Amino acid sequence: MRFLLVLLAVVLALTWAGCGGDDADGGAVAGTRATVYSSMPLEGPDAVAALDVVRAQRMALRDAGADAGRFRVELVSLDAATPEENRWDPARISENARRAAKDPSAIAYVGEFHTGSSAISIPLLNEVGMLSVSPMDTAQALTSRNLAVPDSPAKYFPKGKEFGRTFARVVPSDRRQAAAQIEYMREEGVRRLVLLTDESPSGVGYVMAMRPLARAAGITIVGREDVDPHEQDPRDLVEKVTQLNPDAVFYAGDSHEGIVRLWQDLSVADPQLKLFAPGSLADPAFVEAIGAAAASTYVTRPVLGLRAYPPAAQRFARRFEQEYGVAPQPEALYGYETMRALLAAIETAARAAGDGPLERADVVRAFMATRREQTVIGDWELLPSGDTTLDRFGAYRIVGGELSYQHPLLG
Repeated sequence: MRFLLVLLAVVLALTWAGCGGDDADGGAVAGTRATVYSSMPLEGPDAVAALDVVRAQRMALRDAGADAGRFRVELVSLDAATPEENRWDPARISENARRAAKDPSAIAYVGEFHTGSSAISIPLLNEVGMLSVSPMDTAQALTSRNLAVPDSPAKYFPKGKEFGRTFARVVPSDRRQAAAQIEYMREEGVRRLVLLTDESPSGVGYVMAMRPLARAAGITIVGREDVDPHEQDPRDLVEKVTQLNPDAVFYAGDSHEGIVRLWQDLSVADPQLKLFAPGSLADPAFVEAIGAAAASTYVTRPVLGLRAYPPAAQRFARRFEQEYGVAPQPEALYGYETMRALLAAIETAARAAGDGPLERADVVRAFMATRREQTVIGDWELLPSGDTTLDRFGAYRIVGGELSYQHPLLG
């Protein structure tokens, strides 16, 4: 259901983007004040991590004295969730992107948090030539081809001929996460694998990426089954899976009530069966709901444990805890580095502009040329696609009802 809402929102966004209008037009930010918009889900199961991303963005801005060249930079934090949904809301993300697109002082947009949700905001911002950067969205189709999303990633850039690609991310994509999943399975001795997918395009992307990787790792994919997100009784599917005699199952898709029941029933049907999931599935609500099946669950996430990051991250974590009274979620590191890299790009573009207006296109070009060293997330740079060179994922288990970082995986 959430994928269908996202799809509808994307269609509306692309329709709006193709209609033109009297909004900002991809030109310049005049004066000496520039605004960066942040869109994060500040309500619902991911609110703690998302709030830490925003807090880290503010820390990065303060560390820079709120300046980038001659420009005073202001951060405007917008909520991507609603109380009614109690999680991220496609309609709210669309509102956030439109607000940024209409603001003549806006120079960049930081969002979104959840996998695939940036598909809503990217076309709206590309219409006005504005840079959008996600600290956490791993969806493959945003930067590379996914057969489940026709004309991806070009479809997200309605004014691509005029402005080029205006989206980048700081975390590695699901294409790399597929490799991390296979590595995790190889470590756990998996030899026979069943792939489960729902109606979301991420599932097809994972299947395409994982088939050759599994073959190279000596893992045989013995079956692929579709999951109906509306099915509340998965007994028939569980029987199909167990008859294939796998030693592991990988589910690529969205979290919903039906998948919780499926997870539990698979665990009961075969207590030795290993259940693998990407980070987009294992939100706090899912982790809490699956109960005893947690002992069979293996998760990859695009973030590591805090102590797995370089010394700069440890210094950041101490400062964060002193200021806010709690240790940061690892997602905060990506919020901090996103803002640091963005400010560096604005400064580069402002320096090139001299006393003239700050061109959004120049900020896009400066950010796409990002190369960073000794940061809180390590050394990294952007590829022409908008993907990062970062390639590590975290291997997680569920301990005491919470995701627990185990070790890094190469994506």
